[in-house]
Amino acid sequence: MAQTITSTRPRLFYLDAVRAFAAILIVITHFNNPFIINRPLFANSPFGIYIGGLGVSLFLIISGAALMYTQGDKEKLNLKSFYARRALTIYPMFWIAYIVAATFYVLRSGWLFGSRPWQLVFTVFGVDGYVANMHVSTFYMLGEWFLGFILIFYAVFPLLRIGVKKYPLIAAVVVGVLYVVTLLSGRTILQLPQDLLLTTRLPELVFGMYFVRYIKKVPHVVGAGSIVLLILQQWKEFLSGNLAVTIVGVSFFLMMVWICQLIGNKPWRVIQWSVNWVSKYSYAIFLTHHVIIVLMFGHFADYAQWQQTKLYGLFFLDCAIIAVTSVVLFYVEKYVVLGIRKVFE
Repeated sequence: MAQTITSTRPRLFYLDAVRAFAAILIVITHFNNPFIINRPLFANSPFGIYIGGLGVSLFLIISGAALMYTQGDKEKLNLKSFYARRALTIYPMFWIAYIVAATFYVLRSGWLFGSRPWQLVFTVFGVDGYVANMHVSTFYMLGEWFLGFILIFYAVFPLLRIGVKKYPLIAAVVVGVLYVVTLLSGRTILQLPQDLLLTTRLPELVFGMYFVRYIKKVPHVVGAGSIVLLILQQWKEFLSGNLAVTIVGVSFFLMMVWICQLIGNKPWRVIQWSVNWVSKYSYAIFLTHHVIIVLMFGHFADYAQWQQTKLYGLFFLDCAIIAVTSVVLFYVEKYVVLGIRKVFE
């Protein structure tokens, strides 16, 4: 998502690698679904879980890890500065992307999704996708439910940070209890799917924080063990539901970090460049990809009769358009923010 690693600390290759891979998984998810779900171009259920679930799990782990990496060593967290920084990384690009998309839809169709003007407040605060999952009508178009969820994580991060730093054992127990109670109860809140609840996703978020704070490096036996677990899960699917998503997400993260360690600090230049590029523009990709994919499938109405090779061509065409659009959005947001800052200065 939005970049959280700043120039004050050296970049960690594995953080960029996991973020880039998660972004690719999310693009694949929305290309497969719902348009070609009956004959997905890529594996739709790796390791017995939904491919989008794996991408989200990796994003959650990396979000916790990245924030702890940049904010964990500070003696005291300046809440005003922290929340201002988070708002600046999320909202300007989201608002710009939304205005462009809304303008396009109005010019093309003459209307927007939603029914009442006051519901735009959900969009202003970037939670329209999350609220839409409560069966509330919104003007949701882009950003997915994940954007609203990550804002909730930002809100509670200072408290989680205190727990992980000062009371690591107690914090781990509390998170574990909340997670187990949520899964066993089967209950949800405000009609939200259970996998959108904070208590369901806390283990992934907090695991990323613990990893950066205390673990830092994956032992060879753990890396190899993660691969074995993933192979067994792919073969037998002995885990299911939200528990499977959590375990598979953590295992996949450990495997990727372990592989990055084996590659070393100086991977092949083409790999380094590709990872850095996708990671840099990951938030812009997250905002643009779904709209572009929907529009492209809508443009080629006969895609259901296409052969697989032609669908691969459409996928790479989509990726090219997403890449160009994301770069443009990234720099438009950058110069708009700079311009506003100069006006106020």
